[in-house]
Amino acid sequence: MLSAMHWLASGPSRALASALLLSACGDDESSADASSGPSSSSGVSSESGQPTTASGSGSSSSSEATSGTDSGSTSSVGTSADSTTGAEMLCNGWSEDGPATPWLELYDAQDQPLASGGTYSLGCGGQGSWMLPIFPRMGGWELAEPALTFSVEVVVEGFPGPFGSFYREPAYYYDLQCFEDTFDGGFAHDCIAVLPPDDITDLATLDGAPATIHLELAVDGGDPIVMDLVDLTLSAPADLVANGCGFG
Repeated sequence: MLSAMHWLASGPSRALASALLLSACGDDESSADASSGPSSSSGVSSESGQPTTASGSGSSSSSEATSGTDSGSTSSVGTSADSTTGAEMLCNGWSEDGPATPWLELYDAQDQPLASGGTYSLGCGGQGSWMLPIFPRMGGWELAEPALTFSVEVVVEGFPGPFGSFYREPAYYYDLQCFEDTFDGGFAHDCIAVLPPDDITDLATLDGAPATIHLELAVDGGDPIVMDLVDLTLSAPADLVANGCGFG
C-alpha cells in the first residue's frame, strides 16, 4: 500500500490515480471507534446545496461540523462493530443515526459544511497529493452491500479539465467498510478525492475561482439523492500551496 501511494504522488494517469485514491484518501482513524452521527435536522432544496431525491422531494438532513480538522483526515463517522459478535464495521461517513429517510451531507477539507455560496477548500490527501476533497456523511436506508456509488462533476470557471469539466466521475465507487492494517491508524478512503487537472502547474491560481458541484448518490431501493452546490469559491491560498503536499 505504501509503495502504491508513493507512486501515486509522482503523477500517474488520472484514471489510475482515482482508483488508487479509493484506498488512500486520508487516514480516517477507522481502527478507532466510529460512533458519531448527525445531531440537528434540516430539509431544504438542492438549489441551496442540500440534498433532495431525484423526484424532487426534500430528504431530511442533519449536520454538526467540527472546525480545525486537518485536510485529508477526519474523525470516523459511522457504526461500530460489536466486538463480541464480529459484526461488520461501517464508517467513512455512514451513520445509523439521524432521519429514517435517505440523507446526505457534504464537508470540505476543513470539516466545514459544503453549501451553495460557501467555500470549497484545497487539501493535502493522506497519500501525498493535492485534492479538493468532498467528505460525505449519509444514512437513512438499508444497504444492499457496504459500498456506495456517487456521480460527481465539479466545474471551475476558467479551469476546464480533459473532459470539459474540472473533474467528472460518473461512477465513483465508495467503500464503507472500515479498513484496519498494521501501520499508523489504518488507511481508508474517507472522502471523494477530486483531483485537479494535471495541466494546472500552480494550484494557487485556483484561489478565489467560482465553482459548482453536481453530485448524485445511488440509494438502494430508492431514488438517488441529488445535490447541486452553486456559487462556491475555491480556497487555495498561496502560502498553503507553497508548503507542499507529499511525503517528508
